[in-house]
Amino acid sequence: MAGGSAERGELGIGAASAAPLPRRTKDAFGAAGIAGRAVGAVGLAAVGVLHLVWAAGSPWPARDAAALADAVVGSEHVPAAGPTVGVAVLALGGAAVVGGAGGAGPTARLIRAGAAGALIARGLAGGVAATKALRLPEPSARFRRLDRVVYRPVCLVLGAAVAWGSLGRIRRRKMG
Repeated sequence: MAGGSAERGELGIGAASAAPLPRRTKDAFGAAGIAGRAVGAVGLAAVGVLHLVWAAGSPWPARDAAALADAVVGSEHVPAAGPTVGVAVLALGGAAVVGGAGGAGPTARLIRAGAAGALIARGLAGGVAATKALRLPEPSARFRRLDRVVYRPVCLVLGAAVAWGSLGRIRRRKMG
């Protein structure tokens, strides 16, 4: 081929100047950010639905209300329906925003950051600190064990997922 540009194009030299590079639509957070949002949203939704089930009077997955109270708040009595519904509304609302409701505006970003921070703080501080902050009685040994092996790790994983998903969303918005 006599035309130098054709030869360069065949060899891959100068091809970038002839055609624009495709616009990158995903950053390094790509699939991991999407997974973080999905894990955070599904986890918060599950927490919200579970609290609605409890507010309706079901002790599931415990055998009765006393066993549920011991497991989830470390006392003899379950919290009233009102505060339980309040937790459900916060969790379900958080799930919606973490999942993408509200877009990438400042309010949605603030809610996502608040959800991540609250979950991570709960995971780091633990349930005993939470019960003290809520002025509840000293929690039972069963609650302390469940908090150490289930509740705290779940809060940390959900908080990290929400934070990671939020970071990816912020970075993509800035790149676009």
